[in-house]
Amino acid sequence: MRKLPVFKALGHAFRSTTDNIGFAFHISWPWMLMLLPLNLAVNLYLAFNGMQDPQNFNAQSLLLIVPLAIASIVAYCSIAVNWHRYVLLDEIAEGWQRLRIDSLMWRYIGNAILIGLVLFAGGFVAVLVFSFVGWALSSALGEASLIVIVPGVAALYTYAIVSAYRLAVKLPSVALGRNDFSMGDAWRATAGNFWQILGLVLLFFICLLLIGLAIFVLTYVIGQMGTLGLSILIAIQVAVNWVATILGVTLLTSLYGFFVEGREF
Repeated sequence: MRKLPVFKALGHAFRSTTDNIGFAFHISWPWMLMLLPLNLAVNLYLAFNGMQDPQNFNAQSLLLIVPLAIASIVAYCSIAVNWHRYVLLDEIAEGWQRLRIDSLMWRYIGNAILIGLVLFAGGFVAVLVFSFVGWALSSALGEASLIVIVPGVAALYTYAIVSAYRLAVKLPSVALGRNDFSMGDAWRATAGNFWQILGLVLLFFICLLLIGLAIFVLTYVIGQMGTLGLSILIAIQVAVNWVATILGVTLLTSLYGFFVEGREF
């Protein structure tokens, strides 16, 4: 059973991203070239028609947002497959391969959805049980039950987050075209590393939060520029989403390489 070196894993994920950011752009720019105008068109239309306010959200908003969300999922999963294959196989996508829409990409999306459904099913059962326990404690202890309920809810969410990453170790294997590696295999490969994976995820989220705060300050300043400012903000948002996607996919690639292929950082 291998123990994950948290700081080395995080450093490896960031180094792999920064050292290869040129290639990341190489495989991503065709998708970004399509997503950017689509994001601009949808968001500017929503803004000019007052539909960005949740109170004004309606069916017309869904007709615009849902296709954009689907296009974004396809684009980012296509990029993820190419990125996994580059890091793990040194395979460089060229030409139309950068717009990968093949069985690997669809399997990648399908497995991501399946992981989400597994977590939802497990979480639904856990919430039902916890709700009953919480009700019983509230009836018996009143407000004092919060001493048990609040930490219990936090523990439930923590377990769900770590479980998501443990199961998601399967995704790089999908990108590599492996049919012999299941979610069960991913779960077993990462066994005994609950606290290490939790620490890695927390550090990763803190890094993303710091980046997000810096972007927030920038967007506040640019947001005073009217339509031009809004357009720049949307472009920045697309760029930040892209960087966050590359970092997240690299983190999964690092976990797969360490736990499944026995690589060192």
